[in-house]
Amino acid sequence: MKLDDRLLAVASCVPDGAYLADVGTDHAYLPLWLAKKGKLSGAVASDIHKAPLDSADKNIREAGFSALIHTVLTDGLQGLEDYPMTDIAIAGMGGLMIKGILEKAHFVRERHIRLILQPMQHIPDLRRYLYENGFAVTKELQATADGKFYQIICAVYDGISREYTEKDLLLGRYNIEHKTENAENFCRLCERQLDVLREKIKGLEKGSYDTRKEKALYQSIANEMKG
Repeated sequence: MKLDDRLLAVASCVPDGAYLADVGTDHAYLPLWLAKKGKLSGAVASDIHKAPLDSADKNIREAGFSALIHTVLTDGLQGLEDYPMTDIAIAGMGGLMIKGILEKAHFVRERHIRLILQPMQHIPDLRRYLYENGFAVTKELQATADGKFYQIICAVYDGISREYTEKDLLLGRYNIEHKTENAENFCRLCERQLDVLREKIKGLEKGSYDTRKEKALYQSIANEMKG
């Protein structure tokens, strides 16, 4: 079994011996790959749709991991409280959907479970939620698969609400503080945000709106690339 670079990046965040909850598991590729590598003590794979979960069940049985990986038909993390999970992966969903799943799962805070999040859209909104609601971002990384650029955010609840800037939301404070660790990906991240801001500024200027705030943010991100 092979994972694309997106899921390989997610898998790289799962520590040895983890009990993983894979939310929106689809075909259970992530927990199966980790199980075959001997990295899991156990796993629960959930999905809100029956058809992909049936496919996951079939893949798990054929791989011989039915005793290690359990499947649950459910919405997000609902009903998974009794599983001894240490890590939760939520990949391939929108940032607002991930936020909604976490808001309903209070046990994530109580047990300080590690989160591995790969949002498809609304990434600044997800970062805002984590910063404001006591989650420490412990790592961020990026991956490219099929020509698309993906971001992965790892976090754990520590109860500390954090202040942030607009630049923190767009780039991620962790990425800014560790930009030399993978300068190429950081530059790609900055370039994507500069493209978005450039178009926003153009639109605002057409409507004769004040763009000083957006231009200052644009320059700040451009300076991060240079520094």
